[in-house]
Amino acid sequence: MPDVLMVGAGLGGLAAARDLGAAGQHVTLLDKARGVSGRAATRRVTLPDGREARLDHGARFFTARHDRTRALAEAGVREGWNAEWTRGIPRWEEGTVHGGGDGHPRYAPPQGLSTLGRTLARGLEVTTGVTVTSLERRPSGWRVHTRDGATWDVGTLLLNLPAPQLAPLLADLDLRGSDSEGTAERVAAVEYAPCWAAGIVLEHDLDVTWPALRADHPILEWLAREHTKRPAGHPPALTLHATPDWSRANLDRTPDEVIPDLLRAATDITGDLPPTLHTFAHRWRYAIPTRPAPGPCHWDPELRLGWCGDWFTPDEHGPRVETALLSGWTLARRVTGT
Repeated sequence: MPDVLMVGAGLGGLAAARDLGAAGQHVTLLDKARGVSGRAATRRVTLPDGREARLDHGARFFTARHDRTRALAEAGVREGWNAEWTRGIPRWEEGTVHGGGDGHPRYAPPQGLSTLGRTLARGLEVTTGVTVTSLERRPSGWRVHTRDGATWDVGTLLLNLPAPQLAPLLADLDLRGSDSEGTAERVAAVEYAPCWAAGIVLEHDLDVTWPALRADHPILEWLAREHTKRPAGHPPALTLHATPDWSRANLDRTPDEVIPDLLRAATDITGDLPPTLHTFAHRWRYAIPTRPAPGPCHWDPELRLGWCGDWFTPDEHGPRVETALLSGWTLARRVTGT
Protein backbone atom coordinates (compact mmCIF):
# COMPACT_ATOMS: atom_id res chain seq x y z
CA MET A 1 0.00 0.00 0.00
CA PRO A 2 1.39 3.45 -0.85
CA ASP A 3 1.95 6.06 1.85
CA VAL A 4 0.26 8.70 -0.30
CA LEU A 5 -2.32 8.46 -3.07
CA MET A 6 -2.55 11.44 -5.43
CA VAL A 7 -5.68 11.57 -7.59
CA GLY A 8 -4.86 13.59 -10.68
CA ALA A 9 -1.56 13.57 -12.58
CA GLY A 10 -1.72 17.15 -13.80
CA LEU A 11 1.23 19.41 -13.15
CA GLY A 12 0.27 20.25 -9.57
CA GLY A 13 -0.14 16.61 -8.63
CA LEU A 14 3.11 15.64 -10.32
CA ALA A 15 5.01 18.48 -8.62
CA ALA A 16 3.72 17.44 -5.19
CA ALA A 17 4.30 13.72 -5.80
CA ARG A 18 7.86 14.30 -6.97
CA ASP A 19 8.74 16.23 -3.82
CA LEU A 20 7.03 13.70 -1.57
CA GLY A 21 8.91 10.88 -3.27
CA ALA A 22 12.18 12.73 -2.75
CA ALA A 23 11.26 12.99 0.94
CA GLY A 24 10.97 9.20 1.16
CA GLN A 25 7.22 8.81 0.74
CA HIS A 26 5.82 6.02 -1.44
CA VAL A 27 3.42 7.88 -3.74
CA THR A 28 1.01 6.48 -6.31
CA LEU A 29 -0.82 8.72 -8.78
CA LEU A 30 -4.12 7.93 -10.52
CA ASP A 31 -5.43 9.78 -13.56
CA LYS A 32 -8.47 9.23 -15.77
CA ALA A 33 -6.62 10.33 -18.93
CA ARG A 34 -4.30 8.23 -21.06
CA GLY A 35 -1.26 10.27 -20.04
CA VAL A 36 0.00 12.86 -17.60
CA SER A 37 0.17 16.69 -17.67
CA GLY A 38 -3.52 17.61 -17.60
CA ARG A 39 -4.19 20.72 -19.68
CA ALA A 40 -0.49 21.06 -20.50
CA ALA A 41 -1.42 18.92 -23.48
CA THR A 42 0.26 18.33 -26.84
CA ARG A 43 -1.61 16.77 -29.77
CA ARG A 44 0.52 14.71 -32.17
CA VAL A 45 -0.63 14.63 -35.78
CA THR A 46 0.91 12.32 -38.39
CA LEU A 47 0.51 13.62 -41.93
CA PRO A 48 0.10 11.37 -45.00
CA ASP A 49 3.72 12.04 -46.03
CA GLY A 50 4.94 10.73 -42.66
CA ARG A 51 5.80 14.08 -41.08
CA GLU A 52 4.63 14.66 -37.53
CA ALA A 53 3.17 17.88 -36.15
CA ARG A 54 2.90 18.67 -32.45
CA LEU A 55 0.43 21.29 -31.27
CA ASP A 56 -0.01 22.61 -27.73
CA HIS A 57 -3.79 22.85 -27.70
CA GLY A 58 -4.24 23.36 -23.95
CA ALA A 59 -1.81 25.52 -22.00
CA ARG A 60 0.12 27.77 -24.38
CA PHE A 61 3.54 28.11 -22.72
CA PHE A 62 4.86 28.47 -19.19
CA THR A 63 6.45 31.32 -17.28
CA ALA A 64 9.02 31.28 -14.49
CA ARG A 65 8.51 34.20 -12.13
CA HIS A 66 9.64 32.32 -9.01
CA ASP A 67 13.08 31.01 -8.17
CA ARG A 68 12.13 27.34 -8.18
CA THR A 69 10.19 27.55 -11.43
CA ARG A 70 13.06 29.50 -12.98
CA ALA A 71 15.51 26.80 -11.87
CA LEU A 72 13.29 24.11 -13.42
CA ALA A 73 12.96 26.01 -16.70
CA GLU A 74 16.66 26.80 -16.98
CA ALA A 75 17.65 23.23 -16.10
CA GLY A 76 15.33 22.08 -18.87
CA VAL A 77 17.07 24.39 -21.34
CA ARG A 78 20.46 22.97 -20.36
CA GLU A 79 19.16 19.39 -20.59
CA GLY A 80 17.52 20.03 -23.96
CA TRP A 81 13.87 19.32 -23.14
CA ASN A 82 12.94 22.99 -22.72
CA ALA A 83 13.53 26.21 -24.68
CA GLU A 84 12.71 29.88 -24.45
CA TRP A 85 10.06 30.59 -27.08
CA THR A 86 9.47 34.34 -26.99
CA ARG A 87 9.71 37.40 -24.75
CA GLY A 88 6.44 38.96 -25.70
CA ILE A 89 3.13 38.32 -27.44
CA PRO A 90 1.73 41.11 -29.65
CA ARG A 91 -1.97 41.94 -29.80
CA TRP A 92 -4.29 42.04 -32.81
CA GLU A 93 -6.91 44.76 -32.59
CA GLU A 94 -9.13 46.08 -35.39
CA GLY A 95 -6.80 44.80 -38.08
CA THR A 96 -3.59 46.05 -36.49
CA VAL A 97 -0.85 44.09 -34.72
CA HIS A 98 0.93 46.08 -32.02
CA GLY A 99 3.08 45.68 -28.92
CA GLY A 100 4.54 42.40 -27.77
CA GLY A 101 8.02 42.87 -26.37
CA ASP A 102 8.01 42.91 -22.58
CA GLY A 103 11.30 41.11 -21.92
CA HIS A 104 9.67 38.33 -19.90
CA PRO A 105 10.55 34.83 -21.17
CA ARG A 106 7.86 32.36 -22.17
CA TYR A 107 9.07 28.76 -22.27
CA ALA A 108 7.83 26.11 -24.70
CA PRO A 109 9.48 22.66 -24.79
CA PRO A 110 10.48 21.83 -28.38
CA GLN A 111 8.66 18.48 -28.29
CA GLY A 112 5.51 19.99 -26.84
CA LEU A 113 4.33 21.36 -23.50
CA SER A 114 3.35 17.89 -22.29
CA THR A 115 7.12 17.31 -22.00
CA LEU A 116 6.99 19.31 -18.77
CA GLY A 117 4.59 16.81 -17.22
CA ARG A 118 6.47 13.80 -18.54
CA THR A 119 9.69 15.21 -17.08
CA LEU A 120 8.10 15.66 -13.65
CA ALA A 121 6.62 12.13 -13.89
CA ARG A 122 9.98 10.41 -14.38
CA GLY A 123 10.43 7.73 -11.75
CA LEU A 124 6.91 8.18 -10.34
CA GLU A 125 4.31 5.42 -10.05
CA VAL A 126 1.43 6.57 -12.27
CA THR A 127 -1.66 4.56 -13.25
CA THR A 128 -3.68 6.13 -16.07
CA GLY A 129 -7.17 5.37 -17.38
CA VAL A 130 -8.60 5.30 -13.85
CA THR A 131 -11.70 7.36 -12.94
CA VAL A 132 -12.29 7.93 -9.23
CA THR A 133 -16.00 7.86 -8.34
CA SER A 134 -16.07 8.25 -4.55
CA LEU A 135 -13.98 8.71 -1.41
CA GLU A 136 -14.52 6.93 1.89
CA ARG A 137 -13.14 7.82 5.33
CA ARG A 138 -11.93 4.79 7.27
CA PRO A 139 -10.34 4.35 10.72
CA SER A 140 -6.95 3.75 9.13
CA GLY A 141 -7.18 6.52 6.55
CA TRP A 142 -8.94 6.56 3.19
CA ARG A 143 -10.48 4.22 0.65
CA VAL A 144 -10.79 5.43 -2.94
CA HIS A 145 -13.36 3.79 -5.23
CA THR A 146 -12.95 3.74 -9.01
CA ARG A 147 -15.37 3.27 -11.90
CA ASP A 148 -14.02 -0.19 -12.69
CA GLY A 149 -14.86 -1.42 -9.19
CA ALA A 150 -11.34 -1.28 -7.80
CA THR A 151 -10.46 0.24 -4.43
CA TRP A 152 -7.29 1.88 -3.14
CA ASP A 153 -6.54 2.08 0.60
CA VAL A 154 -4.13 4.75 1.77
CA GLY A 155 -3.21 6.76 4.84
CA THR A 156 -2.75 10.12 3.10
CA LEU A 157 -5.05 11.21 0.28
CA LEU A 158 -4.22 14.14 -2.00
CA LEU A 159 -6.37 15.44 -4.84
CA ASN A 160 -5.32 17.40 -7.93
CA LEU A 161 -8.57 17.84 -9.87
CA PRO A 162 -10.44 20.79 -11.38
CA ALA A 163 -12.58 22.22 -8.60
CA PRO A 164 -15.91 21.32 -10.31
CA GLN A 165 -14.78 17.67 -10.40
CA LEU A 166 -13.43 17.75 -6.84
CA ALA A 167 -16.49 19.37 -5.24
CA PRO A 168 -18.88 16.41 -5.76
CA LEU A 169 -16.35 14.00 -4.26
CA LEU A 170 -16.02 16.20 -1.17
CA ALA A 171 -19.77 16.78 -0.91
CA ASP A 172 -20.29 13.09 -0.19
CA LEU A 173 -17.94 13.21 2.81
CA ASP A 174 -18.81 14.19 6.37
CA LEU A 175 -16.20 16.87 7.02
CA ARG A 176 -18.07 18.66 9.82
CA GLY A 177 -15.79 19.99 12.54
CA SER A 178 -12.60 19.40 10.54
CA ASP A 179 -10.15 21.87 9.05
CA SER A 180 -11.45 20.76 5.65
CA GLU A 181 -15.10 21.76 6.21
CA GLY A 182 -14.87 25.43 5.24
CA THR A 183 -12.28 24.83 2.54
CA ALA A 184 -14.51 22.25 0.88
CA GLU A 185 -17.24 24.88 0.68
CA ARG A 186 -14.79 27.24 -1.05
CA VAL A 187 -13.99 24.52 -3.60
CA ALA A 188 -17.65 24.52 -4.63
CA ALA A 189 -17.46 28.30 -5.24
CA VAL A 190 -14.59 28.09 -7.74
CA GLU A 191 -15.61 28.95 -11.29
CA TYR A 192 -13.96 28.23 -14.65
CA ALA A 193 -14.22 29.62 -18.15
CA PRO A 194 -14.36 26.98 -20.91
CA CYS A 195 -12.32 27.06 -24.11
CA TRP A 196 -12.74 25.55 -27.55
CA ALA A 197 -9.29 24.97 -29.05
CA ALA A 198 -8.45 24.09 -32.63
CA GLY A 199 -5.29 22.88 -34.33
CA ILE A 200 -4.52 23.43 -38.00
CA VAL A 201 -1.61 21.99 -39.97
CA LEU A 202 -0.95 24.15 -43.05
CA GLU A 203 0.50 23.46 -46.47
CA HIS A 204 2.78 26.46 -46.03
CA ASP A 205 3.41 29.18 -43.45
CA LEU A 206 1.68 32.52 -43.11
CA ASP A 207 3.55 35.57 -44.37
CA VAL A 208 4.01 37.04 -40.88
CA THR A 209 6.75 37.30 -38.26
CA TRP A 210 4.85 37.04 -34.98
CA PRO A 211 5.05 33.75 -33.03
CA ALA A 212 1.56 34.24 -31.56
CA LEU A 213 -1.17 36.85 -31.16
CA ARG A 214 -3.56 37.81 -28.41
CA ALA A 215 -6.69 38.83 -30.26
CA ASP A 216 -9.43 41.33 -29.54
CA HIS A 217 -12.01 39.41 -31.57
CA PRO A 218 -15.54 38.18 -30.75
CA ILE A 219 -14.63 34.53 -31.41
CA LEU A 220 -10.86 34.13 -31.03
CA GLU A 221 -8.57 35.32 -28.25
CA TRP A 222 -5.36 33.45 -29.20
CA LEU A 223 -3.50 32.33 -32.32
CA ALA A 224 -0.08 30.68 -32.23
CA ARG A 225 2.25 29.56 -35.00
CA GLU A 226 3.10 26.28 -33.31
CA HIS A 227 6.06 25.49 -35.55
CA THR A 228 7.91 28.49 -34.08
CA LYS A 229 8.19 26.41 -30.88
CA ARG A 230 9.55 23.37 -32.70
CA PRO A 231 12.82 22.24 -34.30
CA ALA A 232 13.50 23.26 -37.90
CA GLY A 233 11.47 21.31 -40.45
CA HIS A 234 8.29 21.09 -38.39
CA PRO A 235 5.18 21.49 -40.58
CA PRO A 236 3.60 24.96 -40.38
CA ALA A 237 0.76 24.84 -37.89
CA LEU A 238 -1.62 27.09 -35.95
CA THR A 239 -3.47 26.70 -32.69
CA LEU A 240 -6.60 28.76 -32.10
CA HIS A 241 -8.31 29.40 -28.76
CA ALA A 242 -11.85 30.72 -28.69
CA THR A 243 -12.99 33.35 -26.23
CA PRO A 244 -14.69 32.22 -23.01
CA ASP A 245 -18.02 33.75 -24.06
CA TRP A 246 -18.05 32.07 -27.46
CA SER A 247 -16.86 28.78 -26.00
CA ARG A 248 -19.59 28.86 -23.37
CA ALA A 249 -22.27 29.63 -25.96
CA ASN A 250 -21.07 26.77 -28.18
CA LEU A 251 -20.04 24.29 -25.49
CA ASP A 252 -22.36 21.49 -26.55
CA ARG A 253 -21.51 21.54 -30.26
CA THR A 254 -19.23 18.88 -31.76
CA PRO A 255 -15.65 19.45 -32.95
CA ASP A 256 -16.75 19.10 -36.58
CA GLU A 257 -19.35 21.80 -36.02
CA VAL A 258 -17.03 24.38 -34.43
CA ILE A 259 -13.99 23.98 -36.69
CA PRO A 260 -15.47 25.93 -39.66
CA ASP A 261 -16.41 28.83 -37.37
CA LEU A 262 -12.95 28.97 -35.83
CA LEU A 263 -11.25 28.82 -39.23
CA ARG A 264 -13.43 31.66 -40.54
CA ALA A 265 -12.58 33.71 -37.46
CA ALA A 266 -8.87 33.10 -38.05
CA THR A 267 -9.15 34.54 -41.56
CA ASP A 268 -10.53 37.76 -40.05
CA ILE A 269 -7.15 38.13 -38.37
CA THR A 270 -4.66 36.57 -40.78
CA GLY A 271 -6.39 36.92 -44.12
CA ASP A 272 -6.91 33.86 -46.28
CA LEU A 273 -5.30 30.78 -44.78
CA PRO A 274 -3.06 28.47 -46.83
CA PRO A 275 -4.56 25.07 -47.70
CA THR A 276 -4.99 22.91 -44.60
CA LEU A 277 -3.51 19.42 -44.27
CA HIS A 278 -5.20 18.51 -40.98
CA THR A 279 -7.61 20.11 -38.50
CA PHE A 280 -8.94 19.12 -35.09
CA ALA A 281 -10.82 20.75 -32.23
CA HIS A 282 -10.88 20.03 -28.51
CA ARG A 283 -13.27 21.32 -25.85
CA TRP A 284 -11.75 22.27 -22.51
CA ARG A 285 -14.70 22.50 -20.16
CA TYR A 286 -12.47 23.68 -17.28
CA ALA A 287 -9.86 25.86 -18.95
CA ILE A 288 -9.18 29.04 -16.97
CA PRO A 289 -10.20 29.61 -13.33
CA THR A 290 -12.20 32.86 -13.24
CA ARG A 291 -13.05 32.67 -9.53
CA PRO A 292 -10.08 30.95 -7.85
CA ALA A 293 -9.74 29.77 -4.27
CA PRO A 294 -7.62 31.78 -1.84
CA GLY A 295 -4.23 30.54 -0.73
CA PRO A 296 -1.80 28.11 -2.36
CA CYS A 297 -3.43 24.73 -1.49
CA HIS A 298 -5.28 22.89 1.27
CA TRP A 299 -3.88 20.46 3.84
CA ASP A 300 -5.69 18.92 6.81
CA PRO A 301 -3.09 17.15 8.97
CA GLU A 302 -5.68 15.47 11.19
CA LEU A 303 -7.55 13.87 8.30
CA ARG A 304 -4.40 13.44 6.20
CA LEU A 305 -6.35 15.02 3.33
CA GLY A 306 -5.27 17.74 0.95
CA TRP A 307 -5.74 19.20 -2.50
CA CYS A 308 -3.92 21.48 -4.91
CA GLY A 309 -4.36 22.91 -8.40
CA ASP A 310 -4.11 25.85 -10.75
CA TRP A 311 -7.37 27.17 -9.29
CA PHE A 312 -5.64 28.25 -6.09
CA THR A 313 -3.89 31.60 -5.60
CA PRO A 314 -0.25 31.01 -4.58
CA ASP A 315 0.77 34.47 -5.86
CA GLU A 316 -0.69 37.59 -7.42
CA HIS A 317 -0.02 36.74 -11.07
CA GLY A 318 -3.19 34.80 -11.79
CA PRO A 319 -3.88 31.26 -13.06
CA ARG A 320 -1.24 29.71 -15.33
CA VAL A 321 1.04 26.68 -15.55
CA GLU A 322 3.31 28.08 -12.86
CA THR A 323 0.35 28.36 -10.47
CA ALA A 324 -0.19 24.60 -10.61
CA LEU A 325 3.47 23.93 -9.88
CA LEU A 326 3.58 26.36 -6.96
CA SER A 327 0.40 24.86 -5.50
CA GLY A 328 1.77 21.31 -5.73
CA TRP A 329 5.14 22.19 -4.25
CA THR A 330 3.47 24.00 -1.34
CA LEU A 331 1.19 21.06 -0.63
CA ALA A 332 4.18 18.70 -0.49
CA ARG A 333 5.90 20.98 2.03
CA ARG A 334 2.82 21.01 4.22
CA VAL A 335 2.44 17.24 4.10
CA THR A 336 6.06 16.72 5.13
CA GLY A 337 6.10 19.65 7.56
CA THR A 338 9.15 21.21 5.93
